[in-house]
Amino acid sequence: MFYVIKDDKIYEYGDKINSAWSFPHLAKEFKNLSMKEYEQNQDKYEIRNGELVDISETEIYLKIVAEKDKAKRISEIKEELEKLDLKCIRALREGGNALDGTPYLEKYQAEINILRDELNSLG
Repeated sequence: MFYVIKDDKIYEYGDKINSAWSFPHLAKEFKNLSMKEYEQNQDKYEIRNGELVDISETEIYLKIVAEKDKAKRISEIKEELEKLDLKCIRALREGGNALDGTPYLEKYQAEINILRDELNSLG
């Protein structure tokens, strides 16, 4: 990919230097990176000293990714808990047992406890 940096921002970029660019003479090349890959993963790159640098292996970036993954998992757990709450309400109204003979309410509560423990460990 080729890119132009002006005022510490990527001003122009593409897989080829475009004749319509304002500053094609300032274009630099980032080898083994396509424009599509860059657009899909812009957070993996940072401008340092007028150059585009891959930061995907740095401690800071890995920490950001871990935080995003944690936030995603927290969101997933909360969705699962909401679904289980609805199942508990139905179990209270209708009763019934799972195939192994465990009352549905107990079964759902056990699942809720596991999810809440995981949520607390993430929080």
